[in-house]
Amino acid sequence: MDPNKNMKIKSFSRKHEKRKKHIFRFAILGLILLGIVYQQLGTYYSASSLGRLGRLVEVDDVQMHLYEGGSGEMPIVFTTDIGANVPYVETYPLHSKLAATHPVKVYDKPGYGWSETTSASRDIDTICKEIYTLLHSDEIPDDEDTYIEPFIFVAHGMGSLEVLRYAQLYPEDVAGIVLIEGASPQFCVDFNNIMIIESFLTNGLRNTGVLRLFSGTNMVNNTLGTHKDYDPTLQSLNKGIGLEKTWNRNMISEKLKLQENGQKVLDGGNLGDIPIRIITSHANIYSNWARTQRALLSLSSDSEQKYIEGSVDYIQEDDIDAIIKVIEDLTLHIQELKEDS
Repeated sequence: MDPNKNMKIKSFSRKHEKRKKHIFRFAILGLILLGIVYQQLGTYYSASSLGRLGRLVEVDDVQMHLYEGGSGEMPIVFTTDIGANVPYVETYPLHSKLAATHPVKVYDKPGYGWSETTSASRDIDTICKEIYTLLHSDEIPDDEDTYIEPFIFVAHGMGSLEVLRYAQLYPEDVAGIVLIEGASPQFCVDFNNIMIIESFLTNGLRNTGVLRLFSGTNMVNNTLGTHKDYDPTLQSLNKGIGLEKTWNRNMISEKLKLQENGQKVLDGGNLGDIPIRIITSHANIYSNWARTQRALLSLSSDSEQKYIEGSVDYIQEDDIDAIIKVIEDLTLHIQELKEDS
């Protein structure tokens, strides 16, 4: 064979392979860009159906959302686990019932629910300062009638850290604490954060529209925490906001700071005589969970522990009455303390 002809064939083959690789790369890039546009359009057009249920308050140049409802004695403030997309939905089984006899509030940290994302650090003191500013947003200086009343702070999961640190920083605000499967500071310090990889992956799938494209599958529903035993309207709300925000940069940053924030709470010491009620699930699979739950009792001279069967990942229907009883019993206890003082 003619050597020159052979060289030309090889040269053509190499150019053809390079061209195929370039086409493949451009196709992948095009699909990613198309997915990003799809995600942005989906977020834009679904916004009208996800109208907020509370009010927005500007906190450090970021709009934070606060839901307020109910009436009566002893306000109750709710927060949720890290990564729980819509705190209003996650705590609905509790605040919807307690609103019959108590003022209730549910806040969205930056990056959650109807709140905007923030560029501020997700260290625990910054988070607590934001919460404080939000809860006190209606106060007028020197007008005591506008000051907030000390409240019972209820947290689920790793939301316990912000509740405990808030009570360390602003003890005058907190009448009592209820932790539902609340992670102890020591548990957070020791926590193996290897699964944060999954959070980064979910963030990428959301940003590129993959989660939205497959939003009808059980896998995506499980990822978004669309609880089957919740009202369909709540499921739809949770799913819609989840497709917009699940594992965004604020949630991931908060998870990455879990050990640091847990240590900050440990260093802050105990809470004196602020009443704490610890609700622990028999269903939790972590080997050191029972031990670290008992350690929470030492945070206050007025602490008790109760047990439930489930509600590890979210508040389950079978546990609602037991949890509400703990909260109501704490309310009566606090009132008795006031009368005795």
